[in-house]
Parts: sequence; C-alpha cells; structure tokens
Amino acid sequence: MVIAVWGRDGIGKSTLCDALGYLYTKKGIAAVIDTDLTQPTLPVRVNGMNFDAASSLGKVLYGIGYGEASRYLHQHPKRKSLFYAGLTDRDEYMSYEIGLEADEAAQYFVGQCGGLAETVILDLSGQRTDPFIPCALTHADKVIVLVTPDVQGVCWFQAVKPLFISMNAQDQILPVTVMSDRHCDLPAIEKAAGTRFPVILPFVREFRSIRDTGESPLSGTTLATHRYAKQVKMLCEMLKEGDGR
Repeated sequence: MVIAVWGRDGIGKSTLCDALGYLYTKKGIAAVIDTDLTQPTLPVRVNGMNFDAASSLGKVLYGIGYGEASRYLHQHPKRKSLFYAGLTDRDEYMSYEIGLEADEAAQYFVGQCGGLAETVILDLSGQRTDPFIPCALTHADKVIVLVTPDVQGVCWFQAVKPLFISMNAQDQILPVTVMSDRHCDLPAIEKAAGTRFPVILPFVREFRSIRDTGESPLSGTTLATHRYAKQVKMLCEMLKEGDGR
C-alpha cells in the first residue's frame, strides 16, 4: 500500500507520517520517504545515526545512485520495522537541482520500496518541483491532503484542486484538516473549501519537544496528543477500508 501526505510546509505532514509509520509497523514493515530535497532530513527522522553520503535519497534521483532501494532505507533505532529515506547530513541546500524530469526515477524508487515494505508512506514536500508529487497523484492508493482551517489553507486547497482533476486523482484524495483548535469554525471552512474533512487533527504544542527525540508523536501525554492519536487511528481505519482489507 502506498500512502502520500501532502500540504503546505510547516503544517504537520512529517508528524503525521511518523505517526502513520509507527502504526503500520504493527502490520509489517513500513517505509517513510521524506521527499524534501533542500535540507538534511534523516538526522531528525533517524536521530543519532551516522550516514554514508552515498545512501542519500538525492543520489537516486540525481542518477548517480546504485544498488537496491534497501541501500537508501535507514532503520529507526527504536522501531525495527520502520525505515526512512531522505537526505543525509552530508547533503547541502544546493546539492540536488532536481525538477520534474526526475519523476521516473522517483516512481521507480517507490516501486522498489513497495517490494520491500508492506506500507510505503510519501512525506511530500511543499516544493512545486518535487518529483514524487506526480508519482503520488498517479500511483498512490490514497493521497492525504492536509489543510489548515484558515484562509491560507483554503486558498492553497483551491489552488491545487485543478491539479487533482488534470491528473484524474480525485478518487485518491482524502482531505484532512490539521492544526485545528476549538475556535475553528469548521463548517464555514468546509463550505469555503467545497469539501468535507472526515478527520480533524488538533494542534499539539507538545510535538515541538518530541520532534527531535525520535519518539513517536503518539507517545505524548497531553490531552491534545491523545485526541490526535485517536484521529490518526480513525484515519488508518478509513485507509484500510479504502484498500479493501
């Protein structure tokens, strides 16, 4: 099963992917692909590990990588069935000037990962030239689109709708509102966005302190974290129903 998570930068995509990764390891191996090609992401996702420069996801997309996908998958130290792919601490901001011409390499890599893991989760970046976006919209079983319940979130969602239509991906899209709080007028947001949000992920302040520890976002102790965990589990149930399992 291939799941993609997409939205604007800084709204909790990686947090949700981490949470989904932990939950899906209960059913087998899960691989999270962090598609941000502008900064090292693995030091945060797989804390405390030393990385070989040749094991960067950028090498695969830039056409200078070699070997099987397993070379680029890094095992989480606390969850042995969870693996991550992304940029290493040897990569710099301008290391990879990659555009949509790398979409075939991205699609091939996702296919390879699908042969190694029961669940592949694409943590899509907010970059327009992210080569994994075409792959997600054409090949993912479901694309979770995160939308903040505000004007900026609604405008972004309306802006990407034509892309869903042009790529015939409407049936794969699952809109989810994120960073929600009790002051949000969700019915008004749904009306403005022209969609319904079956899952509501709350804003969780505690995630700021958990982020760099390597712990699961579901391991928090606050009430907000518990609400978040409940919604993520409900999301997993919806994904399972859509997968026909």
